[in-house]
Amino acid sequence: MLPNLRGLRIQLLFWIILPLILVVIGVSTVGIYTHQVSMRNLVRERDGELARVAAGLVSERLNEHVRLLETLVETGASPLPSLPEFDGGLALLDAQGNIVTANPSPETWAARADLWRPWLEKLCQGKSPICSAPINDPVGGQRALLIGVPAADGRALIGLASFAHLGLPDLISNLGTGQREVTYLVDDQGLIIYHPDPAQEGRDVSDYTGIAQLVQGEQGAAFHNEPGDEEVVIGYAPVPPAEWGLVVQEPWADAVAPLMRVSEWTPVILLLTTVIALLVIFFGARYIIHPLQELDRRAARVAWGDFGAVQQPVGGVQEIETLRRTLNQMAGQIESYRTALRDYLAAVTLAQEEERRRLARELHDDTTQTLIALMHRVEMCEKATGDSVRLAGRLNEVRELAIGALESVRRLVHDLRPIYLEDMGLLPALDMLAGDMSQSTGAPPIKLNVAGTPRRLPPDVELAVYRIVQEALSNVVRHAGATTAQVRLEFGGEGLTLTVEDDGVGFAVPDTPHTLARDGHFGLMGMRERALRFGGHLSLRSQPGAGTTVVVHLPYPPDSQGNMA
Repeated sequence: MLPNLRGLRIQLLFWIILPLILVVIGVSTVGIYTHQVSMRNLVRERDGELARVAAGLVSERLNEHVRLLETLVETGASPLPSLPEFDGGLALLDAQGNIVTANPSPETWAARADLWRPWLEKLCQGKSPICSAPINDPVGGQRALLIGVPAADGRALIGLASFAHLGLPDLISNLGTGQREVTYLVDDQGLIIYHPDPAQEGRDVSDYTGIAQLVQGEQGAAFHNEPGDEEVVIGYAPVPPAEWGLVVQEPWADAVAPLMRVSEWTPVILLLTTVIALLVIFFGARYIIHPLQELDRRAARVAWGDFGAVQQPVGGVQEIETLRRTLNQMAGQIESYRTALRDYLAAVTLAQEEERRRLARELHDDTTQTLIALMHRVEMCEKATGDSVRLAGRLNEVRELAIGALESVRRLVHDLRPIYLEDMGLLPALDMLAGDMSQSTGAPPIKLNVAGTPRRLPPDVELAVYRIVQEALSNVVRHAGATTAQVRLEFGGEGLTLTVEDDGVGFAVPDTPHTLARDGHFGLMGMRERALRFGGHLSLRSQPGAGTTVVVHLPYPPDSQGNMA
């Protein structure tokens, strides 16, 4: 018999089947217990979230009515209008309980005095709106709510909205997810004030688990056991601005019974799941893990500048191929951005060299020649010291040459750094810039409009705005062929909005910003970079023959001043 114990079948049973059975039994036992714990947490969280969402819906409807009353108080509407939101009418009361004005009539509201008098003093003296508990309207004979807000001079504006109009019965009755799940409202004393079963109204549930927390304004869910009764799950949440809360109650057996029947099949399901899991692991490794690893290696090559590394498919499921295509598209965009940046830097360098050559040319052809002529005139003055008339004429020539040289130097300095911007601020500098640009050959009349309350900005931000306007107006003069142009600055509450528009020939706006450099719009790209540097953005609106509008929005920096200095 001992040799039989060493047989292959016995060994398979002893070392594989028996351990597997023990593992399945252990896993099943642990699974059922874990399932019970998880289900309790899941159902508690679900009912707590359901109560929170439902309370939020009810609160939103109440707040809509509160906001409507506050609007009437702010506007001082008189007489009070008939509003569909308050189908029971409106009433304006003073602190002594006298009806100042009412809709539909003071008599109607006088018949309801026993309902609103108990909390009138609290409403008149307070600053917060008040919502009553559900009441039976003695006039309309229907369930309703009284909603009130404080008004001026110690008065109060109250309105009556029926439950049917608020939609609360339908909302509460449609919340249940089980056959015996019920939703009801409780007041701050733990008394049921509304229940789908009217016989339950007035019942004291303050000893229920979670109701004490609800009265304190908290939300959540808990399990409650009634003596001699079944265990129930209670989800609760407050309903501001009312001083009551919403409760979702469900028997625990109803929530867990269908799922517990599934737990009985846990061993079989576990076995099938193990087989399926092995198959999933095999196919996952072949069609997901290996392709992702290959895609990761190729993405690393992209990081080193090989932008064509992700052009070829890596296999695997469709989602991985979609990811590869997205990476390929991003790599192409990065390459385009790098090319555009390289072109932009080249254009900036070229522009700097051109500006240096222009300054050197102007200094040589204008200022230097003027200074040479000035020296000649001084020598001539020295020779004409005996002739006062000739000396006066030479000195006048010297003065004119000095004035011309000074203006030339000022012009060069202004091109390098707008002095008026530092001395007088942004608006005067832009006004002078618009005036100077209007005098250029082929330039249209340029208007400067300002909206809002002007304020000083940090020097680097004002310089950026000045340069953006300067470049935009330069484009108008050189390319637009416009008859009119205007610059508009709007100082809003959160930032500055700059608009430069003309009625010129316009152009086709590129689809993406990085194509600006490719199409030769280096000035627009520079304007966009200046805006991005200070957290702003630039947008273009243009069509051939329809003019061009450049809009730049810059948020106010924290150190900007409140008004114009």
